[in-house]
Amino acid sequence: MSGVIFNLEILKKIVTNKWFIMLVSLLCAAYTAVLCYFAYTVFFYEIEYIDKTKFAIIYSAISLAAGLLFLYTRRSFITCIISLANMLVFFPTLLLDWGNWPLLIPAAMVTLFGFFCCKMNDTLKTVFGTIFLLLYILGGIVFFLIMNVFTVTTVDTLLTPNGGIVSESGNFRCYVLDVQNKSTGKVAVYVQPNKLDKDLGYIRLNTTIKKLVKQAIKENRDDALHYDVHWDSDGKLYINGEEYFDEADFLTESDSGETTYNFTDDVWTHTYFDVDYPIVELIDTITQIVSEKLLSSDDNALTDTSETETVTTVTTE
Repeated sequence: MSGVIFNLEILKKIVTNKWFIMLVSLLCAAYTAVLCYFAYTVFFYEIEYIDKTKFAIIYSAISLAAGLLFLYTRRSFITCIISLANMLVFFPTLLLDWGNWPLLIPAAMVTLFGFFCCKMNDTLKTVFGTIFLLLYILGGIVFFLIMNVFTVTTVDTLLTPNGGIVSESGNFRCYVLDVQNKSTGKVAVYVQPNKLDKDLGYIRLNTTIKKLVKQAIKENRDDALHYDVHWDSDGKLYINGEEYFDEADFLTESDSGETTYNFTDDVWTHTYFDVDYPIVELIDTITQIVSEKLLSSDDNALTDTSETETVTTVTTE
């Protein structure tokens, strides 16, 4: 019995040692890495659940373990720093994936619990708490205003099968989207890389990288609804018999023979943001008009200069 008591005393000394607690607090950074990964994911991927219930259970269990770590190491200054970082890292995930509760609720509980339970100066905690409160409230209001007031609301209907039409090589897929809004509306054909999706077991991350290859405005909408879209054996995309995309232009072969995607030489959308911004379009239109006027003025100036020089030369002679 005395041996057991002795071992328990040793264990108690170890788990209450500040250096041991500081060492364990480094493990809290693993949850920060998870938050960073999902912040990156919701910006560049579309999350598709294969089994939402199992994901929610597993992610909740991981979050619970992280919460216990935060509680145990709450007196460590490393945990305090990590708790502050978590408040920042979680913010973009909350904005960009609002409504995805299996992902948000466990992360929100751990993030808030870690911040409130960590032992830091009361004044500092009050200051940082106020800053984060203003960040979340004002940032959320601004974001939702931009997304709901200053954008055009559309109803998007997929006209091709789920997963799109895949090329024979399997490198790219295309899909046709009927975009309806209160003004113009359009039917658009997009191409996406087909090998950048990630399967994580209970969730699948579908890439949002895409390229608009053809679109029809409202006047041609009825004809566009019946586009004949197909790939040929050479990896070229044809729409109504005309070539619109060649996958060879966007594939690069390394010295080792590995084929990779190359998106640097053309316009590709790299995030899930694909909305119409009337204000941005207006600015682009004004910029284009001003640029054309300036170029026209420069051309006229060059013409006047050349004429003057000619006259001067004749006069000299």
